[in-house]
Amino acid sequence: MAKMFMFLAAAALCLIGPAGHVHAKETGGCGSLERMFPGKVKEERSVCKVEFVRRDLQVTHMGLKMPPELMELALMANFGTAGGQTVLMGEFALLEGEVNPVIDALRRGGAEITALHNHMMGEHPRILYLHFQGMGDRDVLARAVQNAVRSVAKGT
Repeated sequence: MAKMFMFLAAAALCLIGPAGHVHAKETGGCGSLERMFPGKVKEERSVCKVEFVRRDLQVTHMGLKMPPELMELALMANFGTAGGQTVLMGEFALLEGEVNPVIDALRRGGAEITALHNHMMGEHPRILYLHFQGMGDRDVLARAVQNAVRSVAKGT
């Protein structure tokens, strides 16, 4: 579900009108993001994707231990451009106690919270998925994501 959201978000970025083509290259590719998030950035279809898989969480679902990739346990943020501005869309898989510090870090950097919900029922510990978006200066938005990642438990 989260991967579908990220795909749809990236696709939506690509559908922005003629003056708002989305390209990572307009702002120098993913280089500055790669320096901020070493080893965590991939460029796909001119969108810079930052992803930290949550290997620090030991989650069971219906009594079975689940790998983080299957449960979409990750901190993900996509950066593109539209009309000369950076467009940010992301989703973080969080423990309940991580939600408010992450929201605070994202809001301080100008990102908007668009959803907070669960994807599963019966998992332990409880995982909440926080969706966010933003438009503006790439460095400011990237620092907001960096601070939000830092506020999450170590080990990602």
